[in-house]
Amino acid sequence: MENLGRGELDNLVDERIKYTVKYAAENLPFYRKWFRENNVTPADITTHEDLLELPIVTSEIIRNNQPPETPDFRFKSAGWKDVYTVHETSGISGVPKSYVTVRKSRRTS
Repeated sequence: MENLGRGELDNLVDERIKYTVKYAAENLPFYRKWFRENNVTPADITTHEDLLELPIVTSEIIRNNQPPETPDFRFKSAGWKDVYTVHETSGISGVPKSYVTVRKSRRTS
């Protein structure tokens, strides 16, 4: 990849962004709701420049959508059987922020 031309690299980035946005819309409860509330149609996000028009998802928003603030992990995109571990960090805020890692990648391409 380090030898790709600028156009090829941009195309690769754009393909991965489309995949990631579609995956988030289909698999993450937070993003399904977030897209709806912000009038964002995931299929309209086709290039990395499109991301500049989206509202920012801050660390505070992430913390407010995970335990202990909510009973579930709204950013979790895999079933519990695929979760390898749950990590928690306080970062600079002193308020916990959690995330999960999964055993295997869901990405097929």
